[in-house]
Amino acid sequence: MTSPNEFPEPGSPVRPSSFEDWLQAFKEQASFFTGVRFDTGVPRWPLAEVLPVLPFVGAAIGLAAGLVFGIVRSIDGPGWLAAVLAVGTAVLITRALHEDGLADTADGLGPHALEPPRRLEIMRDSRNGTFGVLALALSVLIKVACLAQFAAGTGLVVLIAAHALSRAVLAYPLLAYAPVHQDGLGAQAGKPTDNDVWLTIGIGAVLAFVLLIGKGFFAAILAPIAAIAAAWFASRWIAERIGGYTGDTLGAVQQKAELVFLVVAALLIAH
Repeated sequence: MTSPNEFPEPGSPVRPSSFEDWLQAFKEQASFFTGVRFDTGVPRWPLAEVLPVLPFVGAAIGLAAGLVFGIVRSIDGPGWLAAVLAVGTAVLITRALHEDGLADTADGLGPHALEPPRRLEIMRDSRNGTFGVLALALSVLIKVACLAQFAAGTGLVVLIAAHALSRAVLAYPLLAYAPVHQDGLGAQAGKPTDNDVWLTIGIGAVLAFVLLIGKGFFAAILAPIAAIAAAWFASRWIAERIGGYTGDTLGAVQQKAELVFLVVAALLIAH
């Protein structure tokens, strides 16, 4: 997961103060987290100042993937094909940003008995090792297996909810830990306030709950809780091994939360 090459304009407002500002912030973050390029000019806000847009960026990604899934399923396409195309759509839209972070994190944290500097050195190597390849393969297989059983409408809402909440929980490591590198994405993101972090996670959780409530109360409650718990555990586990977080580990946290959300949803939703 690479760092953006753009920095907030000096003297820019501390945070958005109007709907137009928040729309601009959404476009800025969507331009970074996806391959869609909006004409936003020089970025005005670091990520920490606009965290509440993250679940909406995630929801947009999930909507695109969910529409592909729904269209294929609605024309009697097999579930596995719809799932593969939906997962592929999300990867294409995001340029595999978080998947890259997952692979690098797995390579760095997978081996035993390594000191933090060596783990960070491995994570900065662009080549994928055994742990990274296995992590990516298992991630894709689990996502496809979870989605393949769903009908068109169910897959659509599950994908929107999973992507929205898994982006929202990225706020937690930004608050709880410090960036390991001062020249990477973590340092550029800035330090959020407690209120913004919990607001962001709350927005993601509410979106997920509202989207899933029609598919079952327990799924609507337990899938978000499990995803948030997974993000908390992964963030803490990573920080204990490298002393904080990096852009790569943020991607790994997102992927972990998305996977857990999909697994719980697949177990609790009938179709």
